[in-house]
Amino acid sequence: MLDFFRSQDVYHLLGFFIIYSVAGWIWESCYCSIKKKKLINRGFLNGPVIPLYGCGALLIYLFLWPYREEWITVYAGGALLATLLEYVTSWLMERLFDATWWDYSDEKFNIQGRICLRASLLWGLFALFMIRWLHPAVANFLERLPVRVVQAAELICVLLFTADLIYTVVGTFDIKKALRKMELIRDELGSYLLNHPLAGQFQNVAVPDVLKSFKDQWEELKKYLPTVPAKGIISEYRKELETKISELTTAYEKMAKRHEWMTKRYFKAYPHFRSRLHSRSLQDLKDYIENRRKEK
Repeated sequence: MLDFFRSQDVYHLLGFFIIYSVAGWIWESCYCSIKKKKLINRGFLNGPVIPLYGCGALLIYLFLWPYREEWITVYAGGALLATLLEYVTSWLMERLFDATWWDYSDEKFNIQGRICLRASLLWGLFALFMIRWLHPAVANFLERLPVRVVQAAELICVLLFTADLIYTVVGTFDIKKALRKMELIRDELGSYLLNHPLAGQFQNVAVPDVLKSFKDQWEELKKYLPTVPAKGIISEYRKELETKISELTTAYEKMAKRHEWMTKRYFKAYPHFRSRLHSRSLQDLKDYIENRRKEK
C-alpha cells in the first residue's frame, strides 16, 4: 500500500480528479434534468464540475486500487469512503454557509439527513464499476495524450476551477450575510408594526403574523392605510408608517434582487436547499424569484 502511494504523482492524480469531477457533473446533471424534464446545472460551482465526485474517485482509487481483484472489499470500501466524504462535505458546508444542499431525511436509515443507506449502496456500486471497468479506460486515455497537452489543460482547469470556487464561495457567503440582514429587517418591521400607535388599526391584516408573506402583506397594508382617518396625530402616524414600511421593503427587495441569480440556480438544482438559521428569509427569497418568473 505504501509503495503504491509513493508511486503516485500530481500529473496523474490531478488528471483523474478533473476527469471524474466533470464526469460526475455530467451524470448528476443529466439524471436530474431527465427526472425534472428541464436542464439543470447540478453542481455547487458554476462550471461543469462536481469536486465531490473527483475527491470520491481519488479516495477510491488510492485506497482500493491495490485490492481491485477483491470485489467485496472494493464494494464495501467504496461505500464506506464515499459515504464518509459525503457526510463530512455536508457537515462542513452547513457549518460554513448555514445551509444544506441535499437532504436524505425522507430516506430510510439516514443519519441527520446527510447520508442514507440507499446512497451508500449506490456508492459501493459506483466504486465497483470504477475500479473494474471505468478507471482502466480513464488511465489509458490519459496515457495516450501528449504530456505537454495534458499539463497545459490541467493548468487551465486549475485556474478556472480556482476562480469559480472563489466566486461561488464569496457569493454564497454574501447570500448568508444577506439572509441575516433580511431576517433583521423582518424582525424590525414586525416589532415596529406591533409597537406602533396604529397597531390596533391593522387587526384586519393580521399584524402578529404580518411577515408571513412579506410582499403580499405590504400590498394589503398599502390598500388598507388610506382607510385610516387622516386627521391630526393619526395622519402623522400613517405617513410615518408608510415611510417606514416603504424603506424596509425597498431594502428587503433590493437584497433579494441582488442574489436572485445564484439562489435561483441553487433552488433549481437542489430542491432541498434550505437555510439552517434563516429559513423565513430564504422562503421570501424563493417567493420573490417565483413572482419575478411569473411576471416575465
